[in-house]
Amino acid sequence: MNDERGAFEDSHVRRRKLPTRDARAPLARHPDDGWQLAEPYPLSTARLRALRGIIVALCPAAPAPSSPELFARVELHVRCFMRYMHPLAAWGLSLCLLLLDWAPRFLFVSVRRLHALGRARASRLLADMVGGRVALLRTLVVAVRGLVMSAYFDQDEVHAAIGYAPLPFLRERVERRRLLLAPAPVRLGGAR
Repeated sequence: MNDERGAFEDSHVRRRKLPTRDARAPLARHPDDGWQLAEPYPLSTARLRALRGIIVALCPAAPAPSSPELFARVELHVRCFMRYMHPLAAWGLSLCLLLLDWAPRFLFVSVRRLHALGRARASRLLADMVGGRVALLRTLVVAVRGLVMSAYFDQDEVHAAIGYAPLPFLRERVERRRLLLAPAPVRLGGAR
């Protein structure tokens, strides 16, 4: 095999070994294996207030786990999710948060914005938007609800409340990660 050809074939592939270490408890919910989570997506004060109002409205009320600390962790989780999105998608989602916050005004339901409504009324309004005639609002609520509920159901106290212990899934993920980080097997006869 020609050395130039081999260099050309792999020139577009970046192989970078990430600094990791074996976790002391690899099946823990948050292992200490060196993984660094992205910084939260920056949101303006108005968009942050809208996100907080939407989180409070969408998360289930008691007897489900519900506390200001839980809502703060869900907010952080959502903002970290947004950092992994394409920049235009994250910006569009932050714009959707504002649009949903102003929805009670332009739907002539209330003079107050969504974050200023009570939890029950805001939750009912979002549920009505999902069943409403305006397709854009239906899509926005479903997208934001999916993101928020994914973050909510990833919290430890919610796992405990619903009796969910994802050990088989975690074992599968740990094994998959071990295979991905293992050195590639050497092929005889060159790359094809």
